[in-house]
Amino acid sequence: MKKQYIVIPAVLCLLLLLPACGRAEEDAPPGPAASLAEDETPSVLICRIVDGAEDGDLLLAALDASLPEGRAGLADGRSVYRLSLTGETPVTLDGEPAAAGDLQDGMPVEISFNGTVPETFPAQLGEVYAVSGFSLGTPQNPGGSLYDLCGLYLQALDDLWNKDPALNEGISLAGLDLSQAPGGLLESERSALAWRFGEVHGVETVTGTFEELADQGYFEASAVSTPAPENGEDFSRFWYQWPDGCLFSITPNSNHEGETHSLPTLFFDVEKWKSPLAAYVLYDCSAVWPELGTWSGYQVDSEMIS
Repeated sequence: MKKQYIVIPAVLCLLLLLPACGRAEEDAPPGPAASLAEDETPSVLICRIVDGAEDGDLLLAALDASLPEGRAGLADGRSVYRLSLTGETPVTLDGEPAAAGDLQDGMPVEISFNGTVPETFPAQLGEVYAVSGFSLGTPQNPGGSLYDLCGLYLQALDDLWNKDPALNEGISLAGLDLSQAPGGLLESERSALAWRFGEVHGVETVTGTFEELADQGYFEASAVSTPAPENGEDFSRFWYQWPDGCLFSITPNSNHEGETHSLPTLFFDVEKWKSPLAAYVLYDCSAVWPELGTWSGYQVDSEMIS
């Protein structure tokens, strides 16, 4: 008797298996949703943390830097941004997973985001995918420079605010002139400093030199009769007063020209001015930077009042 074999075509086998596969996929738990599409190339913001690293509410100044090859982004040295970090934002430090609290004021960071920047000041960022920080001694942050210079000037300005507080008590405007501040601040850093100073002290800020603010009509003619200065100071300052404001400025101190120092050292004056007979100066301030670190306070040679 001839044996008979039952042959099931291969196609039929596949059809029989498909329902089981479908059920397995349906039963599997969904994976985490990726915020960055597979075919999306994020934009990059290269900036410095001006303030706020201690609580994750970052004030950022765009650096004038080269963008990674093939990446679009922002690094114009002029713009100011605000970014509040949450536990949902991935943070790395020198390429290793880190927490937002590991970032520091003065640190350069690279932010990957979707390229959306609403028109506010400081500007807000759209969806942020990751924040990468770089510590001192890395190629992106080699040290040997004026690390966290913005932090130094914020402290000096705050200290001056508390000197003879009657000069700035109740003012509605604070002028900031950082155009001559030594150390090579970028436009973005000067703007961020002015904004943060106003935020801390609850006043609106305007930026500009004495002459620029005078031309814009912020000052009034002074009723004080004061003789012309004998030290070569700009006589125009003795023609004006600022009843509802106070001008804060940081300028180089020229007494140390030609000196050499083993570590980077800045010498500067910090002044607030309201009228010919209402001004205060922290004179001949000095700050020293270690080779790989930040300033640890500053010294004031003398204080002057008029």
